Amino acid sequence: MSEQTQEQSAGRAGKLGDVGPSAPEHWDSPLGRADVHVALSLCAGDDATLRTVMVAARETVADLAGISVVYRLDAPQLPTHRTHLGFVDGIGEPNIEGSGVTNALTGRKHYGYLPGFGEPVKAGEFLLGYENQLGYVTPRPEPETLSRNGTYVAFRKLHIRVAEFRRYLHDNSSTGEEAELLAAKMIGRWRSGAPLMLAPVHDDPGIVADVNRVNDFAYHAEDPHGLRCPLGAHIRRMNPRDSLTGQAVDPSIHRALRRGATYGPPLPDGVMEDDGIDRGVMFIFIGLGTEKDPVVGANDSTGVFTIPQRPIRRRLQKVPRFVITTGGEYLFMPGIRAQKWLADLPEGQP
Repeated sequence: MSEQTQEQSAGRAGKLGDVGPSAPEHWDSPLGRADVHVALSLCAGDDATLRTVMVAARETVADLAGISVVYRLDAPQLPTHRTHLGFVDGIGEPNIEGSGVTNALTGRKHYGYLPGFGEPVKAGEFLLGYENQLGYVTPRPEPETLSRNGTYVAFRKLHIRVAEFRRYLHDNSSTGEEAELLAAKMIGRWRSGAPLMLAPVHDDPGIVADVNRVNDFAYHAEDPHGLRCPLGAHIRRMNPRDSLTGQAVDPSIHRALRRGATYGPPLPDGVMEDDGIDRGVMFIFIGLGTEKDPVVGANDSTGVFTIPQRPIRRRLQKVPRFVITTGGEYLFMPGIRAQKWLADLPEGQP
């Protein structure tokens, strides 16, 4: 294992832009420290089921000598089923070979090729023990029973400055409609999830409900200069699609599979001042010139965001930092067979 992959999340924080208020010394304790050894994610469809699962988990932990719960984060879905900034999320996840893709709005899973999602990405780009896009199996830890079907996970807890985001839109727009368009330009989609590439002027929520339309667009051929979707927009950075045409880069290599959940109560509609309550998102994750991501980038009031338009482009200066990192961990997620193997290890065996 290389020296870089052995670094803990706090040790690599500066390389990821986690400086200033996002530096590890400001993280929630004990995240990023040596006290964290195991992360357990519990998911359920309702509160009653979750409580039942949590009781079982706590009873299991209680039976393990030297193990205790050192941190807990509740992440219920908001009543709006959107992010704290008001956007539908999780629309453009990679289509993994054999798994299909899920429509974020309907929850329906679809298998095979869907317009805009691209050809299925090899399972080896995400899971150990399978062939990747380059045609080989990634080296993995031994024994094979432990590593096969496992993957490496990055956990990030991000505090979102919702009120500051709202104020920034208000201060840089003349009308409510213009503020909504500016928000869409920064993300690359309207709050409904409709992409600017398909709805460049007005929101069109009907697009999101159609899995054959919601991601059926390209950048290089249809919008090379970013007149519809700015080159620095969040979704264009996260998945450049064909924007890298002509470059020696395959965007299907090293894609990130992201699963996120909101935490904290929503900030009431219309409120422009921070109420002091911690709210944001937690993610697990399996440079464009001098500009940074306008929403999640480490801007710290020095950011610049360019919106191409005719006859003169619009360049927003002093973009503040809307997202603060408050914790992170690097983890290995074992497959089901590996979990059974670990459970059957004789007591005292490492």
